[in-house]
Amino acid sequence: MPFPLLRALIVLSITMVIDWGILYYSLALLGPRIAAETGWSETLIFGGFSLAMLMTGLFSPMAGKAVDGRGGRFVLTIGALAGAAGFLLLSVARDPAVYLLAWALCGAAMAGALYDPAFATLSQFAGSNTRRAISILTLAGGFASTVAWPLTLWLLQTMDWRTVALLYAAALAFISAPLHAFGLPPQKDRIRPERSENAEAAGTPADVSPRRHLPLVALFALVIAAHGFVTSALSVHLIRTLDLLGITEADAVLAGMLVGPAQVAARLIEMLFGKRLPPLGLGLIATGLLPVSFAILLGTTVSTGVAIVFGLVYGASNGLITITRGVVPYALFGPEGYGRMLGMIAAPSLATKAVAPMAFAWMLSGLGVMTTIGVSTALALVSTGAMLVLAMRPKPAG
Repeated sequence: MPFPLLRALIVLSITMVIDWGILYYSLALLGPRIAAETGWSETLIFGGFSLAMLMTGLFSPMAGKAVDGRGGRFVLTIGALAGAAGFLLLSVARDPAVYLLAWALCGAAMAGALYDPAFATLSQFAGSNTRRAISILTLAGGFASTVAWPLTLWLLQTMDWRTVALLYAAALAFISAPLHAFGLPPQKDRIRPERSENAEAAGTPADVSPRRHLPLVALFALVIAAHGFVTSALSVHLIRTLDLLGITEADAVLAGMLVGPAQVAARLIEMLFGKRLPPLGLGLIATGLLPVSFAILLGTTVSTGVAIVFGLVYGASNGLITITRGVVPYALFGPEGYGRMLGMIAAPSLATKAVAPMAFAWMLSGLGVMTTIGVSTALALVSTGAMLVLAMRPKPAG
């Protein structure tokens, strides 16, 4: 493995755990404490996260284009610093306007600090090894929830949520941002894309612009959007959902902790044995596991053991969809403009993720937990169906 790629993988493996754990996963446990102290409604609390997702969608195309032009070192550093500013503001928020502003800033940060800019950065140093590099990175990133949820729960048992938010701001500013700024390789080490690179399973040349294939872009965006709606909602409501099904908070946290190892295990299996599996085939497995996970909850009497099995299958789906999101666009359209294209696909997905936490909270309160799981199953089937259509489309000649 070339040293610049190895260097990028080591740095991003650390920072993805930090950035995902803080920016994306921590609200699942901070949220109830914020509501208890402030008296704000759950709609407002999780509406902040929805606003963050909306801002991520707005800034993602810009962040992807910036990675293509200026490199990931610049974009990821700015993203981590913006996240630190957002959590610093969150720690002092005492009225709804400041709270929402804090999450808007965190949303802009996520556009520049999570997987999409990291994948685009890796592709610049990996070239034709991009799929393997993405698989390796997601192995490490899969531990984000495994680390974040028990760590946050432990911190909240010893200090209030504002102090925890302040500590997380410091971690982003003094660990993640410096690693991005000084640990990632410089632009001069990037691999120049070869126009001869093309999709191993897509049948389209690497130099074809995705704008000439908007139906493919739109179809894959639907795959990611439907899947992302469910996973975005569960990222902040998983513990509450299991609690409503009769699982204690401690056991729900245990089931949630297993999501991360399941993600990692699925990604490890893909990396070791999935070399011959085309990217679109990988996408079918990733999306197909999601409705299976919900069938486990709907078809059995819920217990701690069932919740753990659900977490494992759900985690496997979530783990593989992350790789799918990175490798399918690379397979379809090649390396040129890869960061910008990831941003194009991410934007509609993040728009659905923006409404997911609030919509899920409303469904849990107004429709009940079983109906909410049924709706989630339907969306999971939409994602699988769209992926199947994409995989079975007629291949262009040549």
